[in-house]
Amino acid sequence: MGKGKYKGRRAEAFIFDLDGTLVDSGRDIALSANFTRAHFKLPELELSQIESYVGDGVANLLSRALGHNIYTGLTGNQGLPVSEELHQEGMAVFADHYSRHLLDHTRLYPGVLEILARYRGFPLHVATNKPQKFTEAILSGLHLDGAFRKVLGGDVVAARKPDSGHLQECLKGISVDITKVVMVGDSPNDINAAKELGAISVGCSYGLVPLGAIKAAQPDFLIADISELAGLFPSRS
Repeated sequence: MGKGKYKGRRAEAFIFDLDGTLVDSGRDIALSANFTRAHFKLPELELSQIESYVGDGVANLLSRALGHNIYTGLTGNQGLPVSEELHQEGMAVFADHYSRHLLDHTRLYPGVLEILARYRGFPLHVATNKPQKFTEAILSGLHLDGAFRKVLGGDVVAARKPDSGHLQECLKGISVDITKVVMVGDSPNDINAAKELGAISVGCSYGLVPLGAIKAAQPDFLIADISELAGLFPSRS
């Protein structure tokens, strides 16, 4: 590493996750998931429990939320059975409710606007496993729809995170040193995709994924506030 404050660290591009990284969206997601459970006469879950299921896309979220057994606390193969028919109906119920309520409580995390302004001279991207239409609606509603060079939801790429192909799709059309691409996210999916790509991984401990999970993924850096990026990578101003 070189000398100075940044110890030789230089970035050429940034890729951000959305939920739990740029936006605090857990409550709206969880409320829509509970609405979907209620549709099937299932009792509500703690919002924090549903938030822990965020990060792998809506289909996986609904599988876990609908399959959660309140008596055992288990989901998946050890939880309630979720048939393909029930899952598809649940997806439709969730999508309808969430599309109407995705900005009820969702807000930018403190410091996001300042960080995006600091790095505005870099190619900035969003790579999220959230469906594209929800992603675009949130960014537009929070007045960030023009802040990024590319925004790619999990349903518009051939392979989504943790597959590094998701990140590669973001970088198509620009020439950058992969080792100087910075992936910022709150999920092991983000960290593992960055590692597979050969990029720098920055884990967010303030997001929706339990802290133990993001630590276990062993990101290059772990931040408790997005503003801490300013202390890791210089701007171009």
